Amino acid sequence: MKALLMLSYASLQSIDDILPFYTHLFHGKIPSPDTLKAAKARFQSIGVADPLGSVTARQAMAIERRLNLIGGGERIKVYQATKHTSPFVHETVQQMVADGVTKLYAFPTSPLYSRTGTAAYYQSVRKALEASGANIPVVEINHWHRYPGIAEAISLRLRTALQWLSMENRSEMTVLFTAHSQPGVPEVNNEFIQAFTELAEEVALRADCKKWMLAYRSAGPAPQKWLGPDVLAMIEKVAESGGKAVVVCDLLSLTENVEAIFDCRIHCRMKAEACGLEFVSTEFLNDSADYMDALVELIHERMKQSE
Repeated sequence: MKALLMLSYASLQSIDDILPFYTHLFHGKIPSPDTLKAAKARFQSIGVADPLGSVTARQAMAIERRLNLIGGGERIKVYQATKHTSPFVHETVQQMVADGVTKLYAFPTSPLYSRTGTAAYYQSVRKALEASGANIPVVEINHWHRYPGIAEAISLRLRTALQWLSMENRSEMTVLFTAHSQPGVPEVNNEFIQAFTELAEEVALRADCKKWMLAYRSAGPAPQKWLGPDVLAMIEKVAESGGKAVVVCDLLSLTENVEAIFDCRIHCRMKAEACGLEFVSTEFLNDSADYMDALVELIHERMKQSE
């Protein structure tokens, strides 16, 4: 049996999962009561269950259904594993071995290749397979950021956001393409920066967007170096240069999650309002039909290429 393993950051099923999630995030150190209180407040403030977990689960079901419709008779099962919550990679690999999986396709759900994301996921898969003693070949599905259907789905949301701006300010707007910052200097993140830039160029081209810049969000504290410039500083720059509006379009978190909601919508909106700018952000792709269709086309194509 062939299997697709969807690799994502986390999947909280209950508000009670915040403690083990943050403990794992902090490498086994139990977070302080204040940290837990603030984290719980952030999750509760969005008014729904953790969307990263619920939407990713729906994506898995949609992708499995579509793959098996076009798969030519051989069943393909879709599994999930996350970095910081159960099911962890080693747990899912154990389940796949027990289920009799004979070929594995590893698929990170973020489009931009990074050392701390994509590469770390793949390393976890290899270690788990080695520990299990199973000889299951693995095909890594990566560098999918410029697949045409992906760029088209994002550009559709960008065109919608641009159209939403008032006619008065639309000609003086700037699009800020964002991604979660990466630790380290640019030289050690060349692959990530290149993918980020290439996807931004393709999305901007399809949306006929001439004025755009790259920016990063969620950088950690000093003294650790992180990629910049920061998106909030870039919003200030847009205002200082005489801009009238700003559009924030995240290219790393295509699936809605609490951190991206706060970074791209709440904090950026508050900064834009403080700077006197009109603001709008693009919608997340989540489990929309066009995104699911594009992912299945991509995955099916990579599966055929590996045969």
